[in-house]
Amino acid sequence: MFRSNSDPPTFGGGSTVPVATYLLTIVVLSGLILVSPSASPPPLLGTAWGVFLVALALGASKIEGVSPRSIFPSVRTLVPVVVTLGAFWAAYNLVVVGFAVGGVPGFEMSPSSVAAHPLRYLAVLLGSVLFTAIPEESLFRAYLQEKFVSLAGGGSRRAVVTGIGVATLLFALFHLPRWFLASGHGIGTSLAARLLGLVLVGLTYGIAYALTGNLWLVALFHATMNHPPFLVTVSYPPDLHLFVGVVESAAIVAVVYAAVRVVDPDGAALGGFQRAASSAPGE
Repeated sequence: MFRSNSDPPTFGGGSTVPVATYLLTIVVLSGLILVSPSASPPPLLGTAWGVFLVALALGASKIEGVSPRSIFPSVRTLVPVVVTLGAFWAAYNLVVVGFAVGGVPGFEMSPSSVAAHPLRYLAVLLGSVLFTAIPEESLFRAYLQEKFVSLAGGGSRRAVVTGIGVATLLFALFHLPRWFLASGHGIGTSLAARLLGLVLVGLTYGIAYALTGNLWLVALFHATMNHPPFLVTVSYPPDLHLFVGVVESAAIVAVVYAAVRVVDPDGAALGGFQRAASSAPGE
């Protein structure tokens, strides 16, 4: 089972807490970027930021009467999580190796940095999981998405879609302070492309979370997509980034859905979508 508890979290209160939580996140993030505008903040600052996001998600949930146990799944769920993640990346590596063998531009049979320096890669990946992926996903998926599902009604497919959509939009906008304050970019086609890519990523993780309710799964997909474990050298042309992102997102959702069906053939573990379908069969 991916989900430790099949019952959705029960939130108290209205929209004040999530709105205040998100605004506080943006204010603190903007301040940190002004202090350290580099793409990679100092380790101590990055660690503090990750701890802050997790504490914020837990604190907001606690204020609304939700136990932290509803955010962090049991470690027993790591078995299907690791198998699902491994299946995705094994298939992805088979595809890119096939492209490299076939001489497709952008794919080379030379070992990637992951294959050449696996321990260094694992260290980077662990840091990404602990201080980027888990903090961001605990805030945006485990708290904000579930909260907005609850505000939208909680018992319908429409409510689940609304929660995913709102959390996705907030996730995309969350990256704007770095775009403007650190990178010095302005408003234009590059910003539109950036936001579209972030929306696509947010939708992917949101759907995966709605299907499984498992923070570990979404966080590990988040971290490995930021640092892909390719065994051969891969360099996608810039004009194909959006297309590749669409294919990757569709593949992640398909693999997660298939894994959930295998874990629970009766569909009882289909998270928010399954609860919505069972509670509103006529919708």
